[in-house]
Amino acid sequence: MSARKPAIRWPTQTRWPGAPVRIDKTPPDVAGKVSRGLAFTLRPLSLELDRVLLVVTLSLLGIGLLMVQSADARISHLPHDFLVRFFLNTTAAHAALAICLLLVLWRLDYRWLLGKSLWRSPATILMGISIICLAMVLTHFGASINGARRWLMIRVGSHRIGFEPSELAKWVLIVFIATYAWHQSKVIGNFWRGFVPLIAVVGITTALILKEDFGTAALLVGIAGMMMYMGGCRWWHLAILIPPALVVAYFAVWHSAYRRERLLIFIHPHLDPQGAGYNPIQSLLSFSSGGFWGKGLGNGVQKMGYLPEDSTDFIFSLIAEELGFMGCMLVVSLYLTLVIVGWRICHLADNMFTKLTAFGTTATIGFQAAMNIAVVTVTVPTKGIALPMISAGGTGWILTAGAVGILMNIERSTRMAQAPYAGNVNPAIPADSGNAGTSSQAGVRGAA
Repeated sequence: MSARKPAIRWPTQTRWPGAPVRIDKTPPDVAGKVSRGLAFTLRPLSLELDRVLLVVTLSLLGIGLLMVQSADARISHLPHDFLVRFFLNTTAAHAALAICLLLVLWRLDYRWLLGKSLWRSPATILMGISIICLAMVLTHFGASINGARRWLMIRVGSHRIGFEPSELAKWVLIVFIATYAWHQSKVIGNFWRGFVPLIAVVGITTALILKEDFGTAALLVGIAGMMMYMGGCRWWHLAILIPPALVVAYFAVWHSAYRRERLLIFIHPHLDPQGAGYNPIQSLLSFSSGGFWGKGLGNGVQKMGYLPEDSTDFIFSLIAEELGFMGCMLVVSLYLTLVIVGWRICHLADNMFTKLTAFGTTATIGFQAAMNIAVVTVTVPTKGIALPMISAGGTGWILTAGAVGILMNIERSTRMAQAPYAGNVNPAIPADSGNAGTSSQAGVRGAA
């Protein structure tokens, strides 16, 4: 039998060929010998998972900043101060605020979200604020943009600042479910004491979003259901909600004229090329004209009034036209990296709150990106859902980056807690939690 070959190892030292170099300080057994070259150390690049997320997030925000301003560019003379205008505008300000919030939440201890009890925790307070903001959108305080009533307009002097409450509710709901599962781990499996209060909050939130944003509501329902099952809710508690949810989805789609039209025209968009089929057709034209390498940054034609929502819902089509197949693959690779790293963080998390928060954040960004790409490639019917951290939108950029910051914080805290010098002390679990962390970990299904 042949001997087993040794495992391949990365070289830790490589000798550069060159003239002999005299060794001044050598051990006694090799004194006077000559080294036949210059030695240097070569090691592979090594980054912690939170730093990988930082690189991915900054890359997505950078692509978003570049493509949004390319989408807003029109045929005109190039101003002499175009570099100043590139960095001093509203879009750049949104990107800067997103990075600031990302860095703050990366270093801020995430345990403050748990609080001393469920009803006094910041997550619950933020959940209540989100529901109030969603309700205000349906009143005269709400503003309608492009036919959708999703924004609150806040006046600051002579300026109006838009705010999208559904973006806040989306991320706060994820943290709230994780906080609820942490504090209510002993009763979450009980139908009346644990399941009903939680599903009431989820139902109210998604119902308020559903009226104007079916795609986001459907995304939240799916992710909330998975998180609740992982958090300890019984499967049959969730199963009894499937028939009512299907009925609500049927009425929300079929009794809405524009949603029904989108669904019917999806299979044959050329039946109404100037109406409901216009957006899908123009999106496919962007992909076909971009080719493998694209037309070049800023050279897109579809943004000249042919492709609606080129800086928001259909920005991936603009990327396909100007940056081509390679640009699309770069964006897809960044999202895949984020999902893989997020899943790894979820696997390594050591308590219920961190597992559910990591899973919810990763799943939301991954599914939202997949839904947007599926829409612009006409794989699914048209939905008004943005591409995370790339589609224009200050609220979306800032809050999504903040959610990634919490995910990075979880990875950093878990890694520090599991370091050899940390012993058995786990700073990720509050000192006054008693046995809640131990009992809650038993309810996690499928996260690891």
